[in-house]
Amino acid sequence: MNCPKCMMPITIPGRYCPGCGHDYGEEFNAGLSLYFALKEEAARLGSVRAELTSGLAGIDRRISEFEDLLKRDLERSTNAAPAIAQPKPKPMPQQQQATPAVAAPAKAVPIITASREPKRDSSEFEVHMGQKWLLIVGILTMVFGVGYFLKYSFEQGWVGPAGRVAMAYVWGVVFLAAGDWFRRKDLEKFGLPLIGGGIAVLYFSTFAAFQIYHLFGQMPSFSIMVLITMLACTLAILYDTKWLAVMGLIGGFLTPVLLTTGQDNQIALMTYMTILNLGLLGIAFYKKWDLLNTLGLAFTYLLYTAWFAQHYQTAKFWPAIIFLNVFYLIYTFVPFVYQVRKSEGSGTREIILIGSDAFIAFAYSYFMIKELYGVPWVSIITIFYAAVSLSMASYLFQKGKQTLDVFVMMMAMAMLFLIITVPVLFSKHWITIFWSAQSIGLLWMAVKLERRSLTAGAYVLLALTVGKFLLYDYSIVFHFGLLHVYGGYTQFLIERYATTLLVLLSLYFARVLTKQESLEVMGLKIQDTAVWSLVFGAVLFIILTAEVSAFFYDYLPQARFAAISVLWTFFSVVLMLIGFRQNNATVRKISFGLFLVVVLKVFLFDMANISTPYRIISFIVLGLVLVGTSYLYYRHKDRIINALADSEKRD
Repeated sequence: MNCPKCMMPITIPGRYCPGCGHDYGEEFNAGLSLYFALKEEAARLGSVRAELTSGLAGIDRRISEFEDLLKRDLERSTNAAPAIAQPKPKPMPQQQQATPAVAAPAKAVPIITASREPKRDSSEFEVHMGQKWLLIVGILTMVFGVGYFLKYSFEQGWVGPAGRVAMAYVWGVVFLAAGDWFRRKDLEKFGLPLIGGGIAVLYFSTFAAFQIYHLFGQMPSFSIMVLITMLACTLAILYDTKWLAVMGLIGGFLTPVLLTTGQDNQIALMTYMTILNLGLLGIAFYKKWDLLNTLGLAFTYLLYTAWFAQHYQTAKFWPAIIFLNVFYLIYTFVPFVYQVRKSEGSGTREIILIGSDAFIAFAYSYFMIKELYGVPWVSIITIFYAAVSLSMASYLFQKGKQTLDVFVMMMAMAMLFLIITVPVLFSKHWITIFWSAQSIGLLWMAVKLERRSLTAGAYVLLALTVGKFLLYDYSIVFHFGLLHVYGGYTQFLIERYATTLLVLLSLYFARVLTKQESLEVMGLKIQDTAVWSLVFGAVLFIILTAEVSAFFYDYLPQARFAAISVLWTFFSVVLMLIGFRQNNATVRKISFGLFLVVVLKVFLFDMANISTPYRIISFIVLGLVLVGTSYLYYRHKDRIINALADSEKRD
């Protein structure tokens, strides 16, 4: 607030300005006095509030510290002396009861300073290390001790193989029993690691009985390990302990590896993996332990990869492809149902699982099908995966959950596999035609769902379509050179026109749709519609230039360069008219630039390379257009100036 005469800041109440002596008036002086009084009171109350908040926080901290001190004193006194029955106090006379008793002076309570906090933190860290990590290290040490005992007893000949394995099993059972006993004594953090150690010892004992001592055959050993896995999962549910289920999962997937004989038993292995996955994922779904989904996916494809690298042949194609896609369906539907049941959160973990599962399964399917039947048959898999994704997205849409990230992921995957299907089934310009239609469909869907990720995907697909059309289709498919055509202008005429029309329509539709929605997905300072307008104009300019050049190259070669000059001139005129109609200075500047290119071409190139009649046409047409454009600037001068003034005001 400043003095209206000398513009000096008003910092104190008063009727007259201390700088120039200007009279504010009696009424303003009264309001000014009230304003500074309120401002001073607000500042005082603000400082009081800050002191009060700080004081209350300090009191709460001291109360907590004092409570901890009293608890420790109480525990020491309880442990030091037995409890003594106190006699009941005699009732006091009524007169004495009315008089409040004077409390004896209490001992001075030591003020607990902040220096005690580090000691408490260090003690908690010490207790944590002693309770948890020493226990884990101790259990691992005992497991290794059991292993070394078996090895040493074997070397010394103390106990036979059967006795050693039996002792190892007994040791594992002792671990399980001791862990359960401690758990019942409310020492779960001590008992559960013992149970985990017992599970590990049982796995190790079965492996030793089969692989080292050959006491059990493969099927009995396999059955015992399956039972151990079931035991670990059952205990995980009973004790509500996720990491026991994780141990069962790891042991279950390691069972075929530990008990391998080097021979392939494909059907049994894949069936076992399917049953194991269904059981573990059922536990994950029931207990909402999504970590099992992630680990199950990783171990499933690791085990499948190990089998594939060692044993796959084309003769085993059908069991391999069927079980592979069974795994795909399991790890697509289970995370999907998990997210639907959860019905909250972004579903990032589910998206990663479903996407990873689909692409890993597709990679194996592509390799196997291409090797045996050829690339076109891969389309069966891509269409199947697209149908699965669309069906799940449709279910979410019917349930009104189209805002979930999982729904967007399903739609994106469906579109992606449909996009992959096109080059698998078709070739040449048909890929461009299908991609153009798919990009517009994806963009329309993204706009309706208001999803930036889908919009960005549609932009990428449309850009790939345009790039393929200009860089590949024109030269490789339609045999067009830079300024001429190899096989005649009418060769592939219908296919070329149809592809060109669809590409231009897709660009125009992208321009219109982004303009209606005012999209700004590209991260530029201008709206997306301006970018697509520029791309549409550039592609149209390139196509018209190529078509005119090819036509005159075949039918009137002497007029080819003059025709290009005329085309560019009329293109500049159209841009200039659009610039005036929309009052768009950028479009007019582009038109100016193209005019300059045409002028340079006419004077530097056409004069030396084309005959006189066509040279006359080039000069006359260009001159008329330039004069007409100048007239437009004279006619719309005020409109342009007003638009520039409005733009400067906005800036």
